[in-house]
This record gives sequence, C-alpha cells and structure tokens, in this order.
Amino acid sequence: MIKSQAINIIIFMLILFSCKEIKYETDIGPKGEKSSFLKETTNPVIESFINKMISEEHFKGVVLVANNDKIIHAKGYGLAQDSIRNTIDTKFHVASITKQFTATAIMQLTEKNKLNLQESINAFLPEHYRSDKWKSVTIHHLLTHTSGIEDYAVTRDYYQVEKGFCLGNTVDGMIKEAMTKELNFPSGSKFTYSNIGFTLLGQIIENTTGKPFSIYLKENVLLPQEMYSSFIHTTDYSISSNEAVGYRWSDELGKHILDDVVSLPVTQADGNLVTTLNDFYKWTDIYVKPKNKILKDASLKKMLTPFSKDDELGPDDLSQMYGYGISLNEGTICHSGYIVGFRSHFIVNPINDIRIFVFSNNVSNNPRNVSTGIYKIMNNTNNDL
Repeated sequence: MIKSQAINIIIFMLILFSCKEIKYETDIGPKGEKSSFLKETTNPVIESFINKMISEEHFKGVVLVANNDKIIHAKGYGLAQDSIRNTIDTKFHVASITKQFTATAIMQLTEKNKLNLQESINAFLPEHYRSDKWKSVTIHHLLTHTSGIEDYAVTRDYYQVEKGFCLGNTVDGMIKEAMTKELNFPSGSKFTYSNIGFTLLGQIIENTTGKPFSIYLKENVLLPQEMYSSFIHTTDYSISSNEAVGYRWSDELGKHILDDVVSLPVTQADGNLVTTLNDFYKWTDIYVKPKNKILKDASLKKMLTPFSKDDELGPDDLSQMYGYGISLNEGTICHSGYIVGFRSHFIVNPINDIRIFVFSNNVSNNPRNVSTGIYKIMNNTNNDL
C-alpha cells in the first residue's frame, strides 16, 4: 500500500512539472543553450566614425556590423542605466522595427488559410472593432500603410500612458475613436505611415489565434528564430538590470537625462519589441540565409515586394519603397524606430550579406546617420575592413 502511494505521488509530480509553463525571457534557451554568440569586437575605421557621431550627436547605444557572417564590429556606448554601461548584450526597445515581426505573424496565418490579405479587415477583427467605414480596407492595406485610417494622436483625455507605452484601456479607446472617422484617402491610393494599422493587425492576430499578441509572437516567431532574450513589452512589464532605459541629451545641462518628452504612444504590435544585437542578428537570417523556415519562400517574397513609396530615404539617400512592415531600397532591407527614450535603425544587404544594426537609448541622436555612414564606409572600402 505504501509502495503504491509512493508511485502515485511520483506520477502526480511528473504530471505537475510536465505541465509547468516554461519561461524563455532569459538568455538561456529551452534546451539550456546560451542565447548569445557575440563577443565585443572593435574595427578601428568604424570606431572612429562612431566616436565622431558621439561628439556630434551625443550617440549612445549599441552597434553591430557584420559581413559574410563575420562580425566586424560589435560594441556598446554610454550608459544603459545609472552606473550600468551599454554592452553587446544589453536589451533595447526597438520601436517600429517591431512591425516586420507583426507582418511575419500575419503571413504565417495567411499560409494556414486563416486570413485573406485581400479581404476586408472587418472579416477578421473582433466584432466590436468592425466599422462600416472600413469595408474597403484590407489586411494588405494595413501592412503597406495604404489604408487611409487616421493614425492615433499624441495626446487624448482617455490615454493612460507610461513612458510612451499604452496602459489600461488606451488601445481600446484609440481603435474606437478611429472607427468613427472617415478615411483620409481611398484605401490603396497612397502611402501614409500609420501605427494604428499595425495595432489593428495585432487585434486580428489575437482574434484569429485566441492568444494574446505577445504570446503568439513568442511561440511562433521569436522562439523558432532562437531569440531567447527578446519579448514584447506588455502592461505588466518591469525593467531588468540588463536593459537600457531611455534618455535624451540636454544642452542646458551638458549631459544625457531621462527622456520625459510627450510623444506618440506605443502599442504592442506596432512598436513594443525588446531585443538584443545577438537576437536581431538571428532574426535577419530570414533575409540572408533562412535556417528555420518560419515562413514559406512565397510569403517572404511577398513581404519583400515593394508595394508603395516610403516617406524616408534609403541608405544611398534615394527614395525607398515599402513592403509588409519593412522598407526596401536598391537591394537593401531596412527600417527605423522612434519612441520615448529610444531610436533605432538597421540595414541588411542580403546579396552581399552586410548587416548593420544601431540601437540607441538617446532620442536626441539619429541612428540612421550612424547606420548609413557605416554602410557607405563598407561600400567605399569594398568591405575590406
């Protein structure tokens, strides 16, 4: 009898632990492997240019430069938090760089025939977020910033925002306000960058999968790419010691201070990704040399199709186009990000396997100046660094 009870206890404990949720928001993968393969590496030419940006724009953050799968430069600059320096392992909010991850999740659901890119978004949004004014708006329009839906404003009475991030019922209020407004232009007729379009894509993902956006993205996009240090900032977020906090430069004080300037709020699907240089390098493998097929070739090709003219200039200072959550220009893939305390920009040239990532926790500098400057150095030196 005692032996039988002991066996039952063992079985119960095995079931209990087998059902326990595994959390991956650490630098260790599900099988115990370390997430980071990077080591700090300094290239003197690139270092000299970055020091120039520090002098001229008070740059602080992290930079990675790679060519042909070789890390040429990887280094942190300035403080991540009080007395804690930025390192190659520091976690950064990367703002609108998040949009390509949301687009990837949409394409996954399209592959499973759960979504139709050319059908009205009213067919896929929760019922309480369907608007008669959106009958002509498709998922394709949201992905390409051609929906005509007016973006959310900087301030509203109903906003609950902490350091730029939406809290409480703010997202609900944003969507319901947008539902009442006429389209700014006929859907598909022009490009106007719209964060709320990706907020709505997040709602479509949740309504289709029955899972919170952050969970779906973690399970189906981040973990398959072995991005174990990355996650979506949610309302229960609390900063850890290995993350950067947001600053701006004060000319008056002559130093970086915490950024407290009011700016556009951020929702999960349009700009709440927290990641590292190492994890983002793994992510960009999908553009350069896909290892884990999280998307079919046809889906990735669709994402990287130039559908509309972008508002920004590309690395060569020429006009660029926009695909699904990504900017495209003369053989390069890039995107910028800008929220309270943080700015970011990356460039990937899949043909030459050039990758440049710049994540900054100082909004007073423009990381695009850093990334494009390095890109020109790479091209001018024939990549011989």
